[in-house]
Amino acid sequence: MPVVTLTQRFLAPPEEASYSVRTVEIPPAQLAVPQTLIRQFGVPPERAAQWCRQAANARQPGTWLQPHTWSGAVALLICGAGDNRHAFKWLLFRRLLERNIAVLTVDPPGHGDFVSVPCTVDNARRAARAALDWLCAQPGVQRVGAIGISFGGNQALDLAAHDERVMALVTISTPVKLPPVTPVTIARELLGLVCLPRNLALLRYQSLRKMWAEWRSVKGAWFGESLYDMIARFDAPQAVRAIGRRSKMFVHGKCDVAVPPINAKWLYEASEPERELLLVAQATHLSVILFDKEVTQMADWLAAKLVHTSSP
Repeated sequence: MPVVTLTQRFLAPPEEASYSVRTVEIPPAQLAVPQTLIRQFGVPPERAAQWCRQAANARQPGTWLQPHTWSGAVALLICGAGDNRHAFKWLLFRRLLERNIAVLTVDPPGHGDFVSVPCTVDNARRAARAALDWLCAQPGVQRVGAIGISFGGNQALDLAAHDERVMALVTISTPVKLPPVTPVTIARELLGLVCLPRNLALLRYQSLRKMWAEWRSVKGAWFGESLYDMIARFDAPQAVRAIGRRSKMFVHGKCDVAVPPINAKWLYEASEPERELLLVAQATHLSVILFDKEVTQMADWLAAKLVHTSSP
């Protein structure tokens, strides 16, 4: 019998649920396949032209979650490198909806259900802007925040730096500079997941079988550029300075091996008030969004900026 994960269950709410879920398609953002990729793979001209047409007309997939009682606050959620818009995010969805915040969670180019277009800096920027445009065009939307997980935080920072419609921003485990990811890095990250008490306590909520099924839903990504180069080009410290005094929260696991927590401190130090720094005890790069206490703090903070006030 197939395993039903907590995320799958949350995204198929019963009739009596206090929220609704629907799949949406963001209008095309004129994305592109880099010529360097076409040359690298020796793609014939006819096939290359087809790739380019598909990229230009591609619609970014998203999921729109809306509380039935809603005041117009919404969060745009951008997942991390190799991730997708749903995996392991059920708790974050729940806490935001409970605080009357709707959520648009999207697959960036090259990720999840959007693998027809490679992830590049230009594609990611255009897709994020198109998602924000779609959000702001929806009836009832009044105040918009953004949440970026890992590399999604780089994209969210860049979006907010160039668009003042983003009134508040949360980055989770976001790199300023990504250290080399080696087999040792992965081994240390996994060791933290199975050895640290808070991570082991997560098994109270779901079985290892369900967590493995959720992990298998993460299919990796199609990158048109080096991830290291893209992180450098997004220039997170410069972006956070450009955001100015709009509200920002930087969240990071204290036991993150893949992206050490010093990265969050760099972002915090580069930013102006209003700003918050939340370092999560025993959290690794993968588990930081699974701890209820800190996810609730994030949701409360975002609600204070978007639901309980009319200004950033």
